Amino acid sequence: MLARFIVPVKDGQIDIAKKVRILDAEIRGDYAEILVDGSSAKYLRQRRYAHELSLPKEHLSISQINTYLRCPLQYYWRYVEGLKIPPASAVIFGLATHAALEHNYRHKKETGEDRPVEEVQEVFAQEFDRLAPQAQWEEGEKPGEVKDEGIKTTELYMREVAPETYPALVEEPFEIQFENVEYTLKGVVDIIQYDGTIVDTKTSKRSPSAEQLDKDLQLTAYSLGYRIITGRPENGLRMDYIVRTKSPKIVTLTAEPRTEKEVDRLLKLLGYVARAIRDKLFYPQPHNFMCTPTGCGYWLICQERW
Repeated sequence: MLARFIVPVKDGQIDIAKKVRILDAEIRGDYAEILVDGSSAKYLRQRRYAHELSLPKEHLSISQINTYLRCPLQYYWRYVEGLKIPPASAVIFGLATHAALEHNYRHKKETGEDRPVEEVQEVFAQEFDRLAPQAQWEEGEKPGEVKDEGIKTTELYMREVAPETYPALVEEPFEIQFENVEYTLKGVVDIIQYDGTIVDTKTSKRSPSAEQLDKDLQLTAYSLGYRIITGRPENGLRMDYIVRTKSPKIVTLTAEPRTEKEVDRLLKLLGYVARAIRDKLFYPQPHNFMCTPTGCGYWLICQERW
């Protein structure tokens, strides 16, 4: 496994043993940041002059990237300190929906047929009941009403979307290794259809816009993962939104395959965020509209400890 270190510089040259195999280096005055292979890393860990730079995890995910972009200090509490907060009811709703649809599509992948609607609804209900005690419910929220809403939206999805979806792969994991980088990018593609279309499903309380699809980092990562899995570009992208308005509805948005420029932009962003995490750049985002007692589960922790 590759590793990154801070080492001294003398007279403009990196001042370490020649046996260390340097794969990449950036000199910054009196010190340098270097990337080395596993053997050299083992050697440097025994030297007082070398300080290892590492990520809290050996891999990154789009969830981690989005968390850091939303608030670097939120990333710190979650992935460095390991502090977990009770999920909001919307998260529970989304997880239960995901479990129900996965149950259906794993069966359909093998048989070509959808499960009975009532069976898929039952999976939603069971998963919701399992997760509900862990949730952080807002004042006035009634778990039973949220559960009933999910049973209705599951039926709506199964009637309108499932019949037109034919999965070749379901919950397909991928892990991407990069040259001269010490971390990997991990992810799981929800659905890949036989025609090469990548399909994802989200739950939302607001109707989405096409712009959201174009900027969605998760779909760009899925595109990259698909190309790693299959060795060819995807045929297109589709996002099915279960919109939780007073009268629930399904909004389906589609997009062309991601361009090489869009994929390259994601990889650059991944590199920038990884470097910021390594350099321990963790700070709050007080001007973010989510930085409120109700918008962020870490708000009180920030008030007390930062």
